[in-house]
This record gives sequence, structure tokens and C-alpha cells, in this order.
Amino acid sequence: MTTQNIEFLPPAEGASCWTGPELSGSGSWIVELSDEERADLMVALDATEGRDALSITADDFPVGSLADTLADLRRDVAFGTGFAMVRTGLDKLDEEQARRLIWGVGQYLGVPQIQDAGRTLLHDIRDTGANIEKQDNIRTYQTNREQPFHNDGGDVFALYCRRRSNDGGQSLIVSAHAVFNEILRTRPDLAKVLTEPFYFDARGQALPGRPWYQVLPIFQNHGGRWFVMYKRHYIEYAQRSEEIPRLTAAQVEALDLLDALCHDPKFHMAFEMSPGDMVVGNNFTTLHARTAYKDPDTTSGDKRHMLRLWLGIEEGVPLPPVFQETREFGPLFETTHRMAI
Repeated sequence: MTTQNIEFLPPAEGASCWTGPELSGSGSWIVELSDEERADLMVALDATEGRDALSITADDFPVGSLADTLADLRRDVAFGTGFAMVRTGLDKLDEEQARRLIWGVGQYLGVPQIQDAGRTLLHDIRDTGANIEKQDNIRTYQTNREQPFHNDGGDVFALYCRRRSNDGGQSLIVSAHAVFNEILRTRPDLAKVLTEPFYFDARGQALPGRPWYQVLPIFQNHGGRWFVMYKRHYIEYAQRSEEIPRLTAAQVEALDLLDALCHDPKFHMAFEMSPGDMVVGNNFTTLHARTAYKDPDTTSGDKRHMLRLWLGIEEGVPLPPVFQETREFGPLFETTHRMAI
């Protein structure tokens, strides 16, 4: 694998290079559905009542006036700012309705991608009581602990809030491009380190025939675009194996700087998701995080519950070939990016 020459590391450019205060202040990231669009969405939900969510196609889920809004959203997330939140106003859906809603809307945004070794296409994001420190096949979304800045699989992710927590669980989003540009400006030596290979633990989700770890840069430039792949906790979990090289002092310093900038309010935007909200984000240009949360001590079923899709964009940007070896992006080469390398 080749690394980037420090003398030729260009900055990221374009609408994806924003700061949290800029994005928050503009309000452009919020898509508020009109009464007509909300009514059309309810018609689609009623038309698919009783159907298994994963059997629904766009033809089964006609959204009327909302189709144009979703097309604009898809374009901006895939090729522009890279993040948006849709306020559907549908805040009292039961679990099956919520599954049909995110799956049906997802049909207008992209092609659902597998999210784990079990080839699951739609994930429930809630605390299962599992311990990520003691079980090496458990992923952070299955717990209530803090989720550090990271990206998901597919070109974009979609997350629907069915029920929020009243004790934590705040969301954060940051432009990985803006953060990289700051590292390049202030510490070009560490920017270069971040374009060199790191070992990632696959958390028991490696692709068939691949090792349990993944090796790739955190930032890489392909076709004139910068791509990010970051999960520091998975980098650190990989260190449990003696066959993985130890992190160098320069690598640790680079990761510390990357984390510090992601957590800096000058760069990230913090926001709350309410029931009925759906966020859509670009996995190559943004990183997102979640604070720890606590569910109420109850058996009434009112615990925090999100639903998540990973989506491929059929006319998406050409991907770095090394992504084909990863569990997060490898499936894209079998679905939407067959000719994109």
C-alpha cells in the first residue's frame, strides 16, 4: 500500500468543509416536512401495513410530493455538505411502522448495505446489556456507553429516532474534511501519519476469507477526493493481539490531535434527536459520535430506540480500492460501485 507524500498533501475542498458553528447557524441541515409531505408519508405507511419492512420497494412506498425533497437530500448528503436531519413529525410510530418508514424512505436514498457478518440490512440501535470490553464481537451501538467519533459503512448512513433517552444520548457530527485541513495546516507531519496504514479490529465482523483485522489509512486521497475511515476504539482494540504492530508515539500523537479537534466545539456540532427525526450522513466526509446514556429502570418498553440503515449510492464517487478489503465498504463493490474502482 502506498502512502501520501507530505509535500503533496492537498487540502480538502468544497461544501463538505464546514465547521459546527457554521452549519448550526445556517439551519440548512434541517429539513422540515410540510403538512402535505407528512400526509404523503402516512399514506405510504398505511399502504404497506402488515408488510415485512425489508420486502418493500420504492414502488410499494409512493411518497408523492416528498420524492423531490428526498432527491435533493440524497444529492446534498452524497456530494455536498454531507449531513442533514429530516423532521418527519411522525413521533408516535410503533416499532413496525418505524421499520417501514426508514426502510421505505431509504429506498429513495440508496441501496441498503449489509451491516454485519450476519448480513443484517436494518439494525436496531439500543442497549442490549452486552459488555464491549469482555465480548470481542460486540459493537458500541449495542451498548449505552459513549460512542467515540467514527464513521459507519456504506456511502451514507440513515438513523431514525423512534424513542430518545432523557438521560444522555446527545448526538455530535463533525466534518472530517475540516478537521483534516486543520491538521494539515498546523501539523503536516501528523497529517502524513494519518495517511499511513493503521490496524483496525473488525469486532468479529470481518468479511469471509479476510483476517479479523483491517489495515488502511485513516485519511486517503483517491481521484482528487479525501476519504476518511476512523474508529479509534477499534484501533486500540486491535492492540490486544501480539501479531499487530504496536502503535508508535507519532501515531498516538496524531490520533490524540484528531480526537481533540473532533471534540472541539469550534469544529463539531452537537444536537438532539427527537422521536420522528431522521439523520442522514456521508461516511466518507463526516464523523459522528454519541454521548453515553441511561435508560429508565422500567419494563414498560420506553427505552431509547433508533433504527439504522447503511446505504450505497449507485452514482456515488469512485472508491479507493483498499476499501474493497473492509467490512464497512467492501459490500459496496458488489452492489453500487462495481465499476467505480
